[in-house]
Amino acid sequence: MAVRLDPEGNEIAALTALVPSFVGSRILEVGCGDGRLTRLYGENAASVLAIDPDESAIATLRNDPPPGPVEIRAIGFEHLVVPDQTFDVILLSWSL
Repeated sequence: MAVRLDPEGNEIAALTALVPSFVGSRILEVGCGDGRLTRLYGENAASVLAIDPDESAIATLRNDPPPGPVEIRAIGFEHLVVPDQTFDVILLSWSL
């Protein structure tokens, strides 16, 4: 079970409001952690690349993967190499 980092529900409400625009989108989630947010939109996307440099968080996510076309990688954003225009949406939450 994911740790609740949004006790007021503001982050979840904002993301949920955006979910309809994620339908059919190619999404990069930077700092996905254990997939807390990935689970909210993953099945609606055309594809998701969920990345995080924290191997233990990625292991947790891999053990209970979210629904949908989600690829999970243990890598930091600074090491990610992808072609231009690979993604329609890039999400960062609690990743600074």
